Amino acid sequence: MKILVALLIFFMAVLLMFGLAAGGTWYAWNYYGQCADPEGETVVFTVENGEHLPDIAARLEEQHLIKSALFMRIIAKLDKTENSFKSGQYNLSPAMTPRQIQNLLVAGSGINIKVTIPEGITLNRIAAILEEADLAKADEFIAAAQDKELLAQYFITADSAQGYIFPDSYLFQKGLSAKTVLSAMLDTFYAKLDSFYPGWKKLTQEEIYNKVILASIVEREYRLPQEAPLIASVFYNRLEHNIALSSCATVEYIITEIQGKKHPEYITYDDLKIKSPYNTYLNRGLPPTPICNPGAVSLEAAFNPPETDYLYFLLKNKETGEHYFSKRFSEHNNARVLYLKKR
Repeated sequence: MKILVALLIFFMAVLLMFGLAAGGTWYAWNYYGQCADPEGETVVFTVENGEHLPDIAARLEEQHLIKSALFMRIIAKLDKTENSFKSGQYNLSPAMTPRQIQNLLVAGSGINIKVTIPEGITLNRIAAILEEADLAKADEFIAAAQDKELLAQYFITADSAQGYIFPDSYLFQKGLSAKTVLSAMLDTFYAKLDSFYPGWKKLTQEEIYNKVILASIVEREYRLPQEAPLIASVFYNRLEHNIALSSCATVEYIITEIQGKKHPEYITYDDLKIKSPYNTYLNRGLPPTPICNPGAVSLEAAFNPPETDYLYFLLKNKETGEHYFSKRFSEHNNARVLYLKKR
């Protein structure tokens, strides 16, 4: 009888112990799973690129956005999101629960900034636009565009990513690194290239680069999209016949980007005599690098030029941007007299 009573007491004690443990667990889960402060103010929280969950959770607790860093790590373990937290800047509030914060950081739903990169602008101008948008420091973006490892990753043998930074409208999370922003633009370049020239992978890096250089010149020369392929064909024909490209756009590049002067209203004969490897009036062949970042129209024209016999083109109508294309120099000169008289 005494043994029976003792066993009964033991089992009751075990049940009580498990009950208390379960109750304590339930209480802790309920307490730490709630928001840290229902009246708390929203703050900007930054997840650095490559930052790991323990550090993220610790800072969330330090800033009183959650009650427990350990609890955040536990729910991330249970939800299998430990390695899914995305870098960026986020508007977080202590009135949010830890799981709500976790879901936001995992989804990458941070502070978004929309930025539009116009066609035909240079690396320096893009860097300035990004800094104006508070997305990346201009010098950091330029440094990223000259990073040899990143350039090699994107099959760029040049000293800069100029020409490969695709002009488009982008939506970026605030707080991303300059390299991450640049990588997105380079990824877009190759995605667009693949859409109209899927065989680009069969080209050498030098062949791709030369086409990008030519596309950058076409970008600064064409007015009407339907004429871009014809302008590209003119330049390819001139290269084939070892005739100087004689592009005013390259001279404008010297004046604005190299000499740092304002964009000229017109190109003078003295300008055509400027000694520079970018002066395609004095030098045959392509300039050393792209003179801007071309858009889809110019890139497609340079990668898929039509076969023509044209060697010259001349602005025919200032208002419409229409050009006159000719095969012979005499024809070009006659057109020059005709259309210049009309202006």
